[in-house]
Amino acid sequence: MERPRIVRFESKVIDIKKLTKDVKHIVLEKPREFSFLPGQFITFILHKGGEELRRSYSIASKNNESPLELCIKIVKGGRATPLIDRWTVGEKINVIGPLGHFVLQSKSEGKNIILIATGTGITPFRPMVHYLLENHLAQKVILIAGYKQEQDILYDEEFKKLAEEYPHFSYQTVLSRSESKEKQHVQDVLEHFFIADADYYICGLKDMVFSVRDLLMQKGILLDNLFFERYD
Repeated sequence: MERPRIVRFESKVIDIKKLTKDVKHIVLEKPREFSFLPGQFITFILHKGGEELRRSYSIASKNNESPLELCIKIVKGGRATPLIDRWTVGEKINVIGPLGHFVLQSKSEGKNIILIATGTGITPFRPMVHYLLENHLAQKVILIAGYKQEQDILYDEEFKKLAEEYPHFSYQTVLSRSESKEKQHVQDVLEHFFIADADYYICGLKDMVFSVRDLLMQKGILLDNLFFERYD
């Protein structure tokens, strides 16, 4: 896929939905010249007390025909997300993008692809899953998503519907602090979904990313078949 041109533009908030107690789905106007590859991110240019802050967030839009969508966790005590938490519809935002190299690799086409995420690390996988399924680009697509509790799960109904529509797509959630189900991490279920001939894409906080990477390498997966993005 050809890498889109990076542009700087002023956008406007057109919708805000609260997905969980601390995660918001934010929709921005997208200029006509903007396009992205599934997995890329944009950078907000924010201002606080006369200081410029730049913060990057993965694009959650299903495709380039959709508005510019973000899935952002509001961090208490953070410097930037409290500003974002106060946004309302109509807010004007300065944006640079698309950026980032955590995208589907051409060599993955036609292979088994396994996507592993925790928390808002699911965000870049939303456009990836839609792109892979709608273009029939993989033998199997497996999405494993880890959260703390049931109320933290993101885009659950959407992925369940895709799993019903596409027989070669599997979707599994695991909960590390569930009060009603077995407590598990993504590492605990990886054995069940492991495929030796697959490319693995991993996104989340560094402890999970490195743990999953090391586990897969112990099972014989080469670094050439591992792609990851850290959120810290």
